[in-house]
Amino acid sequence: MNAATRSPWLMEWPNAEAAGQLLVICHHAGGGAGQFRSWQDELGPDTGVLALQLPGRQNRWSEPVLESMDAIVAGALPALLARLDRPFTIFGHSMGGIVGFELARLLGQAHGLWADRLIVSATRPPHRHHGDLDLSGYRDEEVVRHFVGNGTLPGWVLDDPDLQALLIPPLRGDFAVCDDYRFRPGKPLACPLTLCGGTEDEGVTPAELDGWSEYAGAGWDRLLFPGGHLFHLDPHSGLVPAIARLLRDTAPERHTQEAAS
Repeated sequence: MNAATRSPWLMEWPNAEAAGQLLVICHHAGGGAGQFRSWQDELGPDTGVLALQLPGRQNRWSEPVLESMDAIVAGALPALLARLDRPFTIFGHSMGGIVGFELARLLGQAHGLWADRLIVSATRPPHRHHGDLDLSGYRDEEVVRHFVGNGTLPGWVLDDPDLQALLIPPLRGDFAVCDDYRFRPGKPLACPLTLCGGTEDEGVTPAELDGWSEYAGAGWDRLLFPGGHLFHLDPHSGLVPAIARLLRDTAPERHTQEAAS
């Protein structure tokens, strides 16, 4: 794909165009696509990383942030439909897990494009993912201190006022999305579901993760990794090698299903 025709909704790097399969990544609240550049290097040339980039951050900082899940899904869908011309897996962390879930079932149920697998990381199940944090009454400095306190932001952000000013709009927007989200019941997923969690994540426990089982129509499993809520950003957590194994294991299953059909 010519760089001039790429959608701002997707960030990708060398290898993505020629890869035989794709990994669609949905970032956590307040995050951005750029943090997944190293994943492309780790996964190698057989997997192309397509990282969803929401407005209001990084290379889209001048655009207004979105404050509803419906707006995110509607914005991302055309970009994905234009790129999903080969097998793909979806990974989403925290808020991104819900974004990935909603995209997975819309792509599958409305467009016949089922992911090989949905990987949901540090995310409570859809029926429990809303209404737990309203930032509207927080001053900007309180927002920053809150997210430094819970591990979402590193402590050194407190010493960088310019960076704080850039982070506040996406943080407020993303948590408005989470607060506004209401699950709409539907059929279970027709693709396998893998649940990932941090062993020290007090907000999303293994028991919370297991609540996803009712959405899994094609089987599910759970993997735990060392670390807290943002364990996916730790290069030593083992998450990326585990995803690489899942991608390798899924390919033979897909080929077997294709041969039988």
